[in-house]
Parts: sequence; structure tokens; C-alpha cells
Amino acid sequence: MSTQRFFPCEQCGAKLKFNITQGDLKCTYCNHINKITRKYDNLEEQDYNEKIVELELLEDEYDVDIEQKCPNCASVFTQDKDVYSTLCPYCGTAVVNEVSLYRPIKPQGVLPFKVTKKQAQESFSKWIGSHWFSPSKLKNISKDQIALKAIYMPYWTYDTNTHTQYTGRRGDVYYESQRYSVMVNGRRETRVHDVQKISWTRVSGEIYKVFDDVIVSASKSLAHSFDNWDLENLVDYDKAYLSGFESEVYTIDLDDGLQNAKIKMLNAIKQDIRYQIGGDKQEITSLKSDYYDITFKHILLPIYSSSFTFNGKIYHYIINGRDGLIKGERPYSKVKIGFAVLAGICVAVGGYYYLNMM
Repeated sequence: MSTQRFFPCEQCGAKLKFNITQGDLKCTYCNHINKITRKYDNLEEQDYNEKIVELELLEDEYDVDIEQKCPNCASVFTQDKDVYSTLCPYCGTAVVNEVSLYRPIKPQGVLPFKVTKKQAQESFSKWIGSHWFSPSKLKNISKDQIALKAIYMPYWTYDTNTHTQYTGRRGDVYYESQRYSVMVNGRRETRVHDVQKISWTRVSGEIYKVFDDVIVSASKSLAHSFDNWDLENLVDYDKAYLSGFESEVYTIDLDDGLQNAKIKMLNAIKQDIRYQIGGDKQEITSLKSDYYDITFKHILLPIYSSSFTFNGKIYHYIINGRDGLIKGERPYSKVKIGFAVLAGICVAVGGYYYLNMM
């Protein structure tokens, strides 16, 4: 059996769930607000290399399902090995387990839900009908048909200093005048136009760049993820925030998370290299980056996850539990796209004939 935690009301003893509007635990029976003491002591960066060495000494003891016994109705049920905060399937009691039963790295911080389920449904309704190319029937999908799952998803953040050496080419654009002949009213005329040329110069250099809180998902279960979060509002991890919600443990390990973060860092490094090369065009032919003083945090972020079916196909999407932004899949109308392409062709043809008639 797992070590469980549930939250009784200070006033009447009823089981509590986190209330998004209040930002605390609100009793649904006596309406008493049970305050959560917000702390900010556990948000310091951890040394990446030290943690990797520590993890290598541990055996893989976490890939098992956990048997639960509800603290309210005493029903026994099996909980997925990747979910440690959930609701009893029989009576709905919120149960939060010890993370240490599932993974060796515990969350340090959490961003509590700020967007309510009702607000998330309204965001979906606006999003689903906002695109001109969406099928008209798509707007008929009712928000009441959408079953949103509120879940805290695991993320990694990384800080690091980088040093990159590179080689490449700088391209400077210039123009050369060229003569050409055209027939005008049966007579040949000579005209001049400018032809674009590029002068290439070999370059090399180095870039020093500091990265702070590069954020990547630590979950394999979601096809989409958000990059922009108000991490300045992180609070120390407290199981009270998870009461009434599902919460996943990380399924992308610390080292794999860093590799994903390096992909994002590499794009930023390349952007800086192109800026340093200058000119009108830039080519990077080789680069080598060194990463040092790497630190990390493990945090939980709030997401609504759901899907809908349209014309027999399932479309998945997620909603940011802090600002209501949406990422996901949605169908497009082939008819509307066809009309748009046809209209574009007509405009191009009309413009061509207009210019040639001048």
C-alpha cells in the first residue's frame, strides 16, 4: 500500500479539494477557506552532474503500478504507475501519494491552477471557431460535450553557460546591371535591369551565451506542450495544490530532458551566430558547443487535456491552466482552402495582366 495524504477541513473535517478561484482549499460543505501556506524555500537550482551520479547508484525500483486503498470509503484500486495524484474511482475522494514511491527526483515547485474549468471550456469554444479555414459545422460542437481533464504535468528547467566555436560564410548582396532585348510594337528595344549577386566571405568565431530556465516537458503522454509560463510565480511544491487533480510523474528522465533542452538552446545559439556573422545572408558550416555549470529544477505545471471527434477522427488539444492558451489539432475545410487558393490565383493573374497592360 502507498503512503497517502488527504486534506480534512479545519472546521468540519470534510475531505478538501483545491479551489482554483480561491487559490486555497475550500470546503464544499461548510464553505470554510483552509489556507495553504505559500513557501519559496525549495526553488533553488540543483547541480545536474551531481544528480546524474546520484541517480546512477539507484536501482530501477519505480516501474510498477501502485495499489491504493481509499482513505474515505476503503475501496481498493490500482493506480497507474505514472500518476500519483488522483481521485478515488468509487467515491471521488482526492488522494495524493508520496512522489518518492514513483521517482527518485521530487518536484520542487508548482504553478497552481488559475484558469477554472468553465473558463477553459470558454477558451475552447473561441479557439475552435476562430480560424477562417475551420469547417462551419465545427462551431456546433458544444463546450458541454468536451470532457476536460485537469492535470499537473511534470517539466524540467535548465540553466547553463555555453561556449560555441563556429565556422561559416557571410553573404553580402550587390547588383550588376545587365542588358536585355524586348519587342515593343514590332520593334526591338534594349533595356537594362539589375541582377542580384552575392559575395561570400569565409568567417569563424565564438559565442558565449547564458541560458536561464530553459523549459522542456518531462512527460511522454502529451503530444503538445507549452514553452511560455509565468515561472516567476512558482511556489514550493505542496501536495495541497494537487488535491482534487491528477498529477503525473516524469517519464522523460533528467538526462533526456537536457538533450531536448539543448535542441532549443542550439536554435538560440545559431540565431546569435548569424547576428555576429552579419551581412545580408549567413551560412553556418560547423559549430561545437560546450555546456558547463548545468543546473536544473523539477516542477509541476497545470494543464487541461481533452479531445473531440469530428467526422470520425479524434483531435487532441491542451489548455494552459494559467492563461487559457490552447495548443492542439483541429480540422480544416478543404472547400474553404480551395476557394482561397482559387482567389489567390485570380489575384495573381489579374495583377500580371494589369502590369503588362501598363
